[in-house]
Amino acid sequence: MNDREAAVLVKEIFTKIEQANSIEQINNIVSETAELWKNRMDEISYPKIVYNITRSEIEELKKNNIITEDGKLSEEISSGELDPLTKLLYAIVWKNGDLKKVKHIIQGITSEQDDNKDDGLVFYQFGKYLTKTIGEPIIDQHVIRAFGVFSSMSNDSEIKRLRRLSIITKKEKAYIYAYKEWLNSSVLKEDLKNIKDYSYYIDKVLFAVGKTIKAKL
Repeated sequence: MNDREAAVLVKEIFTKIEQANSIEQINNIVSETAELWKNRMDEISYPKIVYNITRSEIEELKKNNIITEDGKLSEEISSGELDPLTKLLYAIVWKNGDLKKVKHIIQGITSEQDDNKDDGLVFYQFGKYLTKTIGEPIIDQHVIRAFGVFSSMSNDSEIKRLRRLSIITKKEKAYIYAYKEWLNSSVLKEDLKNIKDYSYYIDKVLFAVGKTIKAKL
């Protein structure tokens, strides 16, 4: 797939999303498009998160010394009296080397608005998604790659760059903000936006799109 073919596919999929009135129609975009189907999100590894996390819950964790005041997991966790599930999940985070990432998720949960954050953007936005605020998506490199190409149809050099995107940095902040504005804009059908967590289903489509158009290096 060359850059123009990638752009054509992206435009076609976004047109279908903007015409959709239901989650069924959104889901059908992937199931009815062979190249997207093979790059769909693995729902066994990433099942839908149905719960939300609130600022008050984070504050409670701070009071209990599970989280430090600056939003990190407390070192006391590894030596304290904890329930088995907390210990198991902490061990998984530790083993994967992800302890430093937790603070970005916490910042996303506790921040009431987008701030001037330049690092940990994927985890920060994931924190925002976990609040289950309407129109707050999950995002990853594939989603932003797809939306970036959609936003850059007349910019061949930017499409080429985005197709090779592997890590989201502050260069992509504008696309993250623009994506969230698009999710909340009038270009999407009101019937779709009235459905709880509709952005999650759009994320899944764009994940498949972005993965499909990613340039092979």
